[in-house]
Amino acid sequence: MTRWKQDTKKLRELILFVAQQCADDDVGDIFLNKVLFFSDAWALQHLGTPITGSRYQKQPLGPTSRPLRPLRDEMIGDGDVEVETVGKRTVTRALRKPDMSRFSKDEIELVERVIELFRSYSAMGVSDASHDLSPGWNLVEIGDDIPLESQLISREPIPAEAIQRGHELAERFGW
Repeated sequence: MTRWKQDTKKLRELILFVAQQCADDDVGDIFLNKVLFFSDAWALQHLGTPITGSRYQKQPLGPTSRPLRPLRDEMIGDGDVEVETVGKRTVTRALRKPDMSRFSKDEIELVERVIELFRSYSAMGVSDASHDLSPGWNLVEIGDDIPLESQLISREPIPAEAIQRGHELAERFGW
């Protein structure tokens, strides 16, 4: 498993960006965690490297960013965000604009697409979708790290001709 070097400055700015983009939606930690995870995982899948390199762990409601809470506490102390309880949700609100100069155009567009994809879901809908969309979430135990590389695992069925070829090779080579 590759350990990506976490870019904490980018993670801070990405938290701010998601909070700013979703300011009118009162999205909570479930949504924020899924946007962070899928932004990193799909960036690896489509751009060749994750955006923040954050570590994510399996939790019952889907992937969560290990550094989110301590980093957000720092951000509260720095006056970058405030956290509010809205119903049952913990909502992060941006108190300043994110510095998007750290991000490529492709990274920003990818994050915007992830936000739009999940925006229409309820918290439980986002959670359920994350289980279906993350091969790695399904491979590890609660509390374990989810390898971002697992996003490269296809969820498509193996074509019949590939299975047949595998059987042919196994017979030919005695596997």
